[in-house]
Amino acid sequence: MIDVKDVLSLEFYKKSPFHGSYNGIRYRIEKDGDDEKVKLKCTIWPEPYSFEATDDSLKEYYQAEFSNEGLEDIVSYINNKVVHK
Repeated sequence: MIDVKDVLSLEFYKKSPFHGSYNGIRYRIEKDGDDEKVKLKCTIWPEPYSFEATDDSLKEYYQAEFSNEGLEDIVSYINNKVVHK
């Protein structure tokens, strides 16, 4: 299972997206929206291809608040998808 400490801190997402993979699923977590309505956006897709090389129809999206709780929510979402793949 992925742990919150595995996906870095919120400060990282202010500047860059984070890519990872676990048990056959790849994921990308990034800041989404403008400064007034900023969110965390998570995209998951099946391995083996990169984000750019994967057809959009294979990608699933999830949004959460831009907060530590939102990051925990995203980690739970990814872990749930891995268990039910």
